[in-house]
Amino acid sequence: MNTPKFARIALDNPLRTLFDYRIPAHLSAQLVPGCRVWVPFGKRRLIGIFIQFTQHSVIPSKKLKSLQQVIDEPPVFDPQILALLTWAAGYYHYSLGAALFTALPPALRKAETRAQLSHSCWLINSLPDSALQRAPKQQAIYAWCQQQQQATIAHDQLKQQFPDSQSALKALSDKGYLTRQEIALPMSPPACVDSQALTLSNAQAQLSEQLQRQLEHFNTTLLEGVTGSGKTEVYFSVMETVLRAPASQILILVPEIGLTPQLLARVEKQFSCEIGVLHSNMSDQQRVSTWLKISRGRLRIVIGTRLAVFTPMPQLKLIIIDEEHDASFKQQEGFVYHARDVAIYRAKQADIPIILGSATPSFESLHNVRSNKFHHLRLTQRAQAGQLPVIHTCDMRNQPAAAILSSTLTRAMQHHLAQNKQVILFLNRRGYAPTLFCHDCGWIARCPRCDANLTYHATRASLYCHHCDTQAPKPDLCGDCQSSNLILLGHGTQRIEHVLQQQFADYSCIRLDRDSTRSKGSMESILHDIHSHKYQIIIGTQLLAKGHDFPDVSLVGILDIDYGIYSADFRAMERSAQLLIQVAGRAGRRQTQGEVYVQTHNPDHPLLNLLIKADYAQYAQQALKIRADYQLPPYSYHMALRARATDSQNVHTFLNQAKSIAADYLPAQISIQGPIIPVMEKKAGQYRAFLLLIRPQRGMLSEQIQHWIDQISTLPAARRVHWTIDVDPIDAH
Repeated sequence: MNTPKFARIALDNPLRTLFDYRIPAHLSAQLVPGCRVWVPFGKRRLIGIFIQFTQHSVIPSKKLKSLQQVIDEPPVFDPQILALLTWAAGYYHYSLGAALFTALPPALRKAETRAQLSHSCWLINSLPDSALQRAPKQQAIYAWCQQQQQATIAHDQLKQQFPDSQSALKALSDKGYLTRQEIALPMSPPACVDSQALTLSNAQAQLSEQLQRQLEHFNTTLLEGVTGSGKTEVYFSVMETVLRAPASQILILVPEIGLTPQLLARVEKQFSCEIGVLHSNMSDQQRVSTWLKISRGRLRIVIGTRLAVFTPMPQLKLIIIDEEHDASFKQQEGFVYHARDVAIYRAKQADIPIILGSATPSFESLHNVRSNKFHHLRLTQRAQAGQLPVIHTCDMRNQPAAAILSSTLTRAMQHHLAQNKQVILFLNRRGYAPTLFCHDCGWIARCPRCDANLTYHATRASLYCHHCDTQAPKPDLCGDCQSSNLILLGHGTQRIEHVLQQQFADYSCIRLDRDSTRSKGSMESILHDIHSHKYQIIIGTQLLAKGHDFPDVSLVGILDIDYGIYSADFRAMERSAQLLIQVAGRAGRRQTQGEVYVQTHNPDHPLLNLLIKADYAQYAQQALKIRADYQLPPYSYHMALRARATDSQNVHTFLNQAKSIAADYLPAQISIQGPIIPVMEKKAGQYRAFLLLIRPQRGMLSEQIQHWIDQISTLPAARRVHWTIDVDPIDAH
């Protein structure tokens, strides 16, 4: 066997290539694929990920630089995750190095963080304590350590005994009395997992049995259940079986950080084992510590947002995607991937089952059921004898133009509140008013960096852009004619709150949106207050729609469903339907039947009527037929080449050049539309446009597309724009 000559290294940069380095003899045995290394790169020293050995390089050996240091043992990426990220980088046409570093916790992108689990302890050295006589605290600590009659003392134990001992411990270390050490923790946790007894309905038990018969090998099951049907109990029943195997691990992906505490509480109540949480709101130290525990097999159940899909889990036996339809599973910046689709590939790679759960499945998943790629199980009844809510439409054409709450909804609210029930009002629009308008000349307060109006936020008496975070004080005079006759048009959640405080002064109300949940712990606090009945009226955005269980909510008012009906985005109606069903599902989740009132200016819309009068399944069937007629996804496959720059001319020059060379690399089966200008052309000071590639089959001609992308990067115009590839785009922005 030939001794490997070169190491192929992935670096954190946008270049879609690996870099070859010579291997010093003393480092050859330490190199394991997936470990971090120090390498020279130009005049800098960078961290890279070792991918593989190679006997040949396109660069002459004498021009290659040498590896400087191997950082990790064991590697940060195991072979399975390395293969997963290699596939994902190829499928999404992204730099492998950049993808690898995206998957790493931020702390591990820096070499000072050790990629190993350890606990800190102090080695007790045997020395006379005469030198400590003038330092009574040091003397007391050293004497206590000796009394334990152990070679080492855990740092945590020492800190508990002597809480304010940092300087004293440093002094003892400097004098040689104590030596700090890091001791690696063992790989796997105890095998025993206890769980609480589950009470399942007949329908839940039947589905659980079917899922448990499919645990041996890869398969994808869409678990469709109406809101409140008890999908979580089915998850738990299957998880209980999986966790009986020693050291087995389970990954649960949720779309929003806000859902994590609620699900975590339920999982902790059900299972007595080590459970971990991963999301972007954690501190760097929390995240790397949890990530390492997971990757060393010490945590049995992992609950995370989309970033958790790339976490190494050596004993992974089951993946669950809750609310699989949710757009939050798609990463929109940087490494653009869909966590649901990556998770399905990961399950196939590991030959394990994956469950996709939703009350309103994505059209892609329903299409995969029709194509016999997914199994399909359904829960059609609510658990605990609960009934689905009755949905009514409120024709806003019969209301005053400025009306926020229809008279019908207002009367219904009064009735339900008088019964000591809670009410949810849903409006997917933050702030107080989306438009500040001059009555005299028609001037509108616009964001200087975006093609968007500035939204007025009453809590800070300021104007905000929800797209780039630009903010400005609310002006007293018109920006054009200097008139003081300024009017706030439209309504957001803050304005609804203000109106309710006047109309329903006897009841307490709370907002649940991005603004009210910014601070750490605020989401948990608000949810606790809702459950304790501190608030009777809850106003919220789509945060309300995602899996929350409010037992005392009997009425839901959806204040504006029309955005999805009138949008030019072909996916908008699907999203609106999912939001409507999900929000409506918060009503009447126990024995009492709930009510839902949907305010609309278009009560005769055929799809809206089908959704309200029938159910989501019939609506989806009809909507999919329309998609098929027009060959829209999932009946075709899209890819977008997006570009942005401060000069719109640079954007269009680049996209037109990219389109002009496409004929040299792409066959006629792939059509290209554009350049297409999104509804909001300018965002955060950058002009945007995109080309849309349409393929009849998903994997069709991926290699030719990559050749085209490689050529795009050499275009002179490419240097004047920021461009990205978006495979399977989910919006037209």
